[in-house]
Amino acid sequence: MKSLFGPVVESGGTLFRLYAPSAREPELILEGRAPIALERAADGFWTTFAAGVGEGQRYRFRSGGLEFSDLASRQQDGDTAGWSIVRRPLPPSPDRKPIRPWHEAIIAEVHVGTATREGTFAALGDRLEHFRDAGFTCLEIMPLNAFPGDRNWGYDGTLMFAPAAAYGAPEDLRNLVDHAHELGLNLILDVVYNHFGDTHNFARDYVPEWFSEEVETPWGPGINFENPMVRQFYYENAAMWLDEYDFDGLRFDSVHEMKTAGRDTFLRELAGTARSVKPQARLIIENMKNSFRWLERDPADNLPHHYWAQWNDDMHHVLTYLVTGEGRPTGYDDPQKDPYADLEKALADGFVHDPSEGDDSDGTTRGGKGALLPPDSFITYVQNHDQIGNRADASRISERISPEKVDFTHFVKFMAPQIPLCFMGDEANVASPFPFFFDLPEDIAREKEEDRYDQMRNMFGQDVEEGGLPDPNERSTFLSAKLAWDEYDRPERRAALDRFRQLARWRRERVWPLAATPCLAARTARQGNGLIVTWVFEAGQLSMALNPTDEAIEMDCCIASAPVSTGTAAIEGEVLRLGAWSAVSWSEPVRRA
Repeated sequence: MKSLFGPVVESGGTLFRLYAPSAREPELILEGRAPIALERAADGFWTTFAAGVGEGQRYRFRSGGLEFSDLASRQQDGDTAGWSIVRRPLPPSPDRKPIRPWHEAIIAEVHVGTATREGTFAALGDRLEHFRDAGFTCLEIMPLNAFPGDRNWGYDGTLMFAPAAAYGAPEDLRNLVDHAHELGLNLILDVVYNHFGDTHNFARDYVPEWFSEEVETPWGPGINFENPMVRQFYYENAAMWLDEYDFDGLRFDSVHEMKTAGRDTFLRELAGTARSVKPQARLIIENMKNSFRWLERDPADNLPHHYWAQWNDDMHHVLTYLVTGEGRPTGYDDPQKDPYADLEKALADGFVHDPSEGDDSDGTTRGGKGALLPPDSFITYVQNHDQIGNRADASRISERISPEKVDFTHFVKFMAPQIPLCFMGDEANVASPFPFFFDLPEDIAREKEEDRYDQMRNMFGQDVEEGGLPDPNERSTFLSAKLAWDEYDRPERRAALDRFRQLARWRRERVWPLAATPCLAARTARQGNGLIVTWVFEAGQLSMALNPTDEAIEMDCCIASAPVSTGTAAIEGEVLRLGAWSAVSWSEPVRRA
């Protein structure tokens, strides 16, 4: 697509472009040179051609006494307050086809800065074989665009085009993606288009047209998606990650927080832009509104009209509540809820709370539009970075529940046809916490820390006293989040990793052949609090019987082939006895005449 943002290296010099309709006498600042006045161009842009300037030149802009990095900077010298660096686009990959089909995705969510001791693209590249050998087929990389300081979760960025200098150079990132593809791994990038971080957010001062002050998000004023140039900026960004860096897909953070009137136009055109660059780009949304229309598939080829899949918070909430008993953080402190009905519906239909069923939609209501979506429209997890980091103790679920319950959650994720996602380290039940961290000036950090206490108490339902949270600005907090690779040598971690590999193998052998064909229906039966779910595919049936309780149960159940299991299970004729936190799964391929 034609680029409107960022510098363009041409013969004899570089064309600089700044979008700032209301800027006052903006100037280009080149390191070691006198300022150059920008000239007003069309559609709110200012431009100038700097003769003799090429790749590697450090630059920034100035307007109204404020100096700032280029919002479309492709590389930074340091963090988001540093010099921007002129560079040409990376050559696109000649291969536009995905490494493997979507139904084969087994996702590890990974944070570059904490996945290795070095915290770099190159160091993560050296660890890719571990993830492949564990059974993962896809890595979802948390946001890696430039951020303030040297450490951050990634959701506070303001320069969307520049890979974080703390992780390495742009070429290092492209090498990481290329190496992943050599190993048969897909890479999906998490991008944040719903807000800018407020530190180093110079755009609010020199291009207020970017924001809608009437629309509030948890992070400040909303992005003004009614502005076509704002939309264009994000289209170009998505295209860059898919084209120049060859990511296989993108995950769009909290699209429900996009609240201006142009939101629907933006989401529709964003998906279209991504597919124009990479026709089968894996596009994932986080959307608490559970909107069917963004996930709808074309029945002729099972390809999405817009987005492939959604992180399924409904499944997370009910499954996490059942194994932990933690009501308030998951919304199950309401005694009127029936978590077993909700789990039954989540496994069969995806959405528990389906807006097409009305405001009272829950596990006891069925027949909504969500049930029309194929199972791989939903991504199942019991924890991701949010669920760990938004706890006062930042502890993983494997540190809070029994090994039997941990295996139960893994089994349900792997042997159901939805797409499983795990946070890095979950494959061996590694204990490394993942606390919230950043690297900010002290005065800003103290304000952010106070906000964090308010969030933990009022947003995440954590009863935390003053001093009860790790200081997010301390380097030691960041270091505590590093994945503890030495733990993998412990016998219990090796055993957990072996079990994870076994579950991944079972999924390859039993789920993938069926999930490669259309899902025609999902049927359920509840006996007490025991559940039986059968997914009917064109190639056969996949079934799971599960006991998500602390007591052993008996169920009437006809198992037609050799099952795999977690916990304890005994079959006598058509009676299935399941111990606490136990489940079995079996498949029945279609018999051809």
